Amino acid sequence: MERGSHVLVIVYPLQGHINPMLQFSKRLASKGPRVTFVTTSSISKSMKTVQASSVNFETIYDGCEEDESVETKIANLERFRMMVSQSLGAFINEQQNSSEYPPRFLVYDSSMPWALDVARDRGLDAAPFFTQSCAVNAIYYHLHQGVIRLPLEGPTLSLPSMPPLGATDIPSFLTHPGSYPTLLNLSVEQFSNFQEPNWLFFSSFKEVELERKRMETGTRHILVIAYPAQGHINPLLQFSKRLASMGLRVTFVTTSSISKSMQAGQTASSVSFESISDGSEEGESLESKIASLEYRFRERVSQSLAEFIIEKHNSSEIPPKFLVYDSIMPWALDVARQCKLDGAPFFTQPCAVNVIYYHAQQGAFRMPLERSFVSLPSMPTLGIDDMPSFFGETTSHPALLNTLVNQFSNIQDTNWIFCNTFHELEYEVVNWMASKFPIKTVGPAIPSVYLDKRLEDDKDYGLHLFKPNVDACMKWLDTKESGSVVYISYGSLAALGEEQMEELAGGVKNSNFNFLWVVRESEEKKLPSGFLRETTEKGLVVTWCPQLQVLAHRAVGCFMTHCGWNSTLEALSLGVPMVAMPQWTDQTTNAKFIVDVWKVGVRIKVDERGIASKEETELRIREVMEGERGKEMKTNSLRWKELAKQAVDEGGSSDRNIEEFVAQLVRS
Repeated sequence: MERGSHVLVIVYPLQGHINPMLQFSKRLASKGPRVTFVTTSSISKSMKTVQASSVNFETIYDGCEEDESVETKIANLERFRMMVSQSLGAFINEQQNSSEYPPRFLVYDSSMPWALDVARDRGLDAAPFFTQSCAVNAIYYHLHQGVIRLPLEGPTLSLPSMPPLGATDIPSFLTHPGSYPTLLNLSVEQFSNFQEPNWLFFSSFKEVELERKRMETGTRHILVIAYPAQGHINPLLQFSKRLASMGLRVTFVTTSSISKSMQAGQTASSVSFESISDGSEEGESLESKIASLEYRFRERVSQSLAEFIIEKHNSSEIPPKFLVYDSIMPWALDVARQCKLDGAPFFTQPCAVNVIYYHAQQGAFRMPLERSFVSLPSMPTLGIDDMPSFFGETTSHPALLNTLVNQFSNIQDTNWIFCNTFHELEYEVVNWMASKFPIKTVGPAIPSVYLDKRLEDDKDYGLHLFKPNVDACMKWLDTKESGSVVYISYGSLAALGEEQMEELAGGVKNSNFNFLWVVRESEEKKLPSGFLRETTEKGLVVTWCPQLQVLAHRAVGCFMTHCGWNSTLEALSLGVPMVAMPQWTDQTTNAKFIVDVWKVGVRIKVDERGIASKEETELRIREVMEGERGKEMKTNSLRWKELAKQAVDEGGSSDRNIEEFVAQLVRS
């Protein structure tokens, strides 16, 4: 507010309200505004002279006698409201007509919510000042919203962000609602119009409310274990950071086959890291790891995880109470229960894909598929090419298909199921799943700096399998015009054949757009001879890049992607349209939603041999980068970007789900 502006502050006539609001008035005055502190007639004469030269004092009539008891004042609150509304209105009118600096803003005691209407009727903006703590106000808010019903039904009261409250811990009006019904109503009615002001002031400070929460949550230790693949580790680590930000002690458990090969980035100081043996060799191929999922990996990790939990129970100041495990390791729940921990799975793939595997586990359809399309509750009609790749090629990775279907083998035994998505993105599928299971959406699980910015220093995932060429990528992008670059990446696992690489390179080159292409070191030899030399003015090819930074850069106009779920969520969260070229597993289903449900991209068509031609590639790039349909995709992408941010921001759908879990963990 500008210096010279005039602020009115009106207080309810009680000492416990006057003191904090007067101190707030002094703070305001120290910043430059002219402040007038308004008391009412029933208390002004009995107050001793206040020394505050920076604050002006005025009195208005409240219809109460000077020696009237508190009980009488409370009983006559309606008389107080009528008289003060009238006299405050008259005072504002007088000040507007006669003051050198007419008032522009009214700060009113929250127990007088009707003062907002008085101010607005006279062209003033206004905001309430709550004289009680945020914790107490949260209780009255939930009572106003109907979450709490009187008389109370149980011995304890459970509310988000709050410790369990017994009968002696809550405001007395709630345990004895008949004692002061008028005062209880006054406390609840503070929230009757609180969504209308642009500001809410509280006589508290953030650190004390957070510290109270930390003192409760900090006594709870949670373990998080991820399957050793980048696409699983990243979202589970981000979820761990969210849990730690709410005060929980979090230990993130990786396994030996990947921990040594991972490169540390800006790891979360709030999360502890441990490694256990998984019986795999460090350089073991993906195919070998997949083949061992059901037997060697399961047997070894079950044993080493149990030993780790027991060791933590015996040596840790705060023993673990809960295990969040990667959903493709459902047997981890048995390990947890045997060690006296509760547990919950974390699904790294979208709910749409999980619904398909669930129905497969339930025997809803047989493989190989007998029809050319599949109809499932809450889902669009899916063609064979829209189903996870294993359903069309049941012999390609039988162990992995079995593992994915078995995610649901003991799903009925858990009280929580976490999914890396957000409710608004898959609301029909999520609602259907929620009718069957205790599902909680907690995504997008990407670093906070790209979404709500509430987690300090959470700028990247923190762990990488490959070293990104950060400087080369960002400096090159800085030289390009906004929306002019096609970013191409097929993730950490997909391997294109030489013929496909040649066709892809031809299409990218012929499109004549700037491009940044991630070609892993193991794939570089597949690039056509002379491609790098011929495209040096238009393109940059790197072995790995900081994908989030790239997608967030103004120069990027679209993302050619394999449609892995993490990459898809990142593009949606950063508002970047996609050219979908799915390869295997869940990517084909993700592509269906990218094109037909979320309408943020196009899908490259392949021939009978599964090859996307250079002509097709060029056509789809142009479709996104040029023309009216491309503009529509960009508009839709920006809408999803905003919804993703809202989901994890304070009070958003994912934030509420995480808060609810933390609150219940604290109560247990």
